Amino acid sequence: MSGMESFIEKQTKLLEMQPAEAPGKDSEQISKECVDGFEAEAAVPAQDLSNNDAGAETALANTALDLLLLLLMEQWRWLCTENVQKVLHLIFGTLIQRWLEVQVANLTCPQRWVQYLRLLQESIWPGGVLPKYPRPVRTQEQKVAAEEQALQSLMGVLPDIVVEILGVNKCRLSWSLVLESLQQPLINRHLIYCLWDLILEFLDLSASVEESAMTTSASETPSNPKKMGISP
Repeated sequence: MSGMESFIEKQTKLLEMQPAEAPGKDSEQISKECVDGFEAEAAVPAQDLSNNDAGAETALANTALDLLLLLLMEQWRWLCTENVQKVLHLIFGTLIQRWLEVQVANLTCPQRWVQYLRLLQESIWPGGVLPKYPRPVRTQEQKVAAEEQALQSLMGVLPDIVVEILGVNKCRLSWSLVLESLQQPLINRHLIYCLWDLILEFLDLSASVEESAMTTSASETPSNPKKMGISP
């Protein structure tokens, strides 16, 4: 639990530091501000300042490696030392970042979205019509079979090297904890609301509404005498 708390605190600090950097500032000004902010505590090595851009480029990989080291904390404690962590980030950071970007692009491609929408439509409107009666409650055997199927699908997401390092039992236990955390109706409802909020923010409906309003107002302006019923 202490390792998980420190990981969450670290990610929170990183999120708080991101908006602090103004987009118009050059690299020299940002480096100068970093040095001025930390010189009261300790001297900042020059290589840490030069690695800021590299850390931003491998943000996903850094988070993934932190989670991996958190899982390996009990099994291989020597692997979680600070020097070993730096070596892992340096050697595998770019490779893991590239793999994560490819996986995210694959999961969010248009073909995948079509598949997700079809599954959602089939689950809500089976056969294209609303069900007249509520769906029968699943038996315990059906729930266990669905959980096992979901567990097998999640196990297929992990690369083989990660499964070999952590072990099959460790990976299955981790995914089982993830599935168990999704069995709470209140948390699931909140998660769905958050996902819908992100989707609506991504679609940027406010911009489309403003654009349609501007188009409507432009069409109703008295510049066109024919639309206003005024004969020339």
